Amino acid sequence: MKIMTENYPPYSYQVDDHAEGFVVDIVRLLMGQVGEHSSEIVFYPWPRAYQKLRDGSSDVLFPMARTPEREKFFKFVGPVFSNEVHFYRKKGSSINIDSFEDAKKVGKISVTRDDLYHQFLKEKGFTNLDVSSCQRSDFRKLLKGYVDLVPMGDRIIREFLKEVPDIDESMFEKVGPCVMRSEGYIAFAAHIPDGVVLKWQKALDGIKKGGAYQLIIDSYFEPCKEK
Repeated sequence: MKIMTENYPPYSYQVDDHAEGFVVDIVRLLMGQVGEHSSEIVFYPWPRAYQKLRDGSSDVLFPMARTPEREKFFKFVGPVFSNEVHFYRKKGSSINIDSFEDAKKVGKISVTRDDLYHQFLKEKGFTNLDVSSCQRSDFRKLLKGYVDLVPMGDRIIREFLKEVPDIDESMFEKVGPCVMRSEGYIAFAAHIPDGVVLKWQKALDGIKKGGAYQLIIDSYFEPCKEK
């Protein structure tokens, strides 16, 4: 199978051309259980990976949030994690929001093209979205003052920013109410047989029940527990 991910620490990232991250670890464990021993995990920018999965030129993409729109194009196994999402502003910024409506009135919110945050906010009627090619660009634009806010999952922002040169978590601060609670899945192209998808789901259910899943989560996030 052609299996894709993006550079998105701590979910998935590369160290010396080797794929690492807590979702990578989960997917590798599942690959072994379903017999995908020879498959490799290939990295692509999110927009390209998303299009390749949608047009059927690849087979699997992770992690991906499950939405009604995406249900039309993909099949899902999961969830493999859950996370609360907030808006972040540059530290010391005067931008304050108390609601979704407040966020719609700020100058610009940077989002990555076709990712969950982009699709979710667009569906909610946001017209002040500034679209980037990746989330690293989102935070660089925020730091430089080109945009006012960036959405990001609370559990992963610290590890994500560790991988971005010259940027760290202390440069930003959470603002406003929770935007959404997201769950990440392994997405399969429409051409993948339902029986294959079911096999992966049963394998995931098995490692959750047996404890191997929780060991992986705990090795990355302590003391917070995945449900």
